[in-house]
Amino acid sequence: MLANSFRLRGIRFAFLFGPPRFVKRDEASKIHSAVCDKTHLDDFSFKYSTIEPEERLASKGFSIVFERKEGRGTVSARIDNKNIQEPVRILLEHTWPPTSEHVMEYFDSISQSVYDSLEGNWTKILAEVRLRAQCNTHSNDGLAFLREKVLGLPAECISALGEPLTFCSVKLEVGATQPTSEDQIKGAKRELLIEPLREDQTCVYLELVSQWPQLAPVQTNQSGPIVIENIRRIDSNPSTYIEEALSFFNEQVERLAGISRE
Repeated sequence: MLANSFRLRGIRFAFLFGPPRFVKRDEASKIHSAVCDKTHLDDFSFKYSTIEPEERLASKGFSIVFERKEGRGTVSARIDNKNIQEPVRILLEHTWPPTSEHVMEYFDSISQSVYDSLEGNWTKILAEVRLRAQCNTHSNDGLAFLREKVLGLPAECISALGEPLTFCSVKLEVGATQPTSEDQIKGAKRELLIEPLREDQTCVYLELVSQWPQLAPVQTNQSGPIVIENIRRIDSNPSTYIEEALSFFNEQVERLAGISRE
């Protein structure tokens, strides 16, 4: 794999926060105006919908979507929740971003506009970054790279399945751990997906999901009450989480490029 061919295809960021509540159309319009003012752009489309009619507030389901075309890609923001039992979500996405710096500036501005516009005190319980990218391979054969370099399976193990092999995929997952009091970004949950790019199998498609939960899962050998110092503070801007995820992603790409040279 060629690390210098690394190209971001998409960046997604999400906060989950509470307490959940219903957001009416007039408040949604206020958020849209704030986003346009903060980004100095007035061409964000606006769509508001409810799961049930607004009179039936017990359902609490709503969805707000802002979107605009930018070059080859799209910038979008969604604020929603399905019902009163679930946290509110803000989901930001930029497909085919020109630079990561450009995206981080967007996401920080939009996120700040949303929280400035929503009334009440909010507690963020999860931050998530999803990065999608592609890389070229030395042999111009993404399938061969996965089969021979990443999996390293004997040829007879694969041929026993039948011929020809047309696709394979590798997914690795590492669970979240507790942060330290000095570093609230430490200990993210990671999911790394590696597979040939379906529309161009000379390339490899990579997707990294990084999650920072407020509470890391309790290990099986642990017992007793939750220690307050172990509760993660999710109080940084989206750019902080995106920068960390990009740094981790680049490290993994360099490692994968290294095995392809062996």
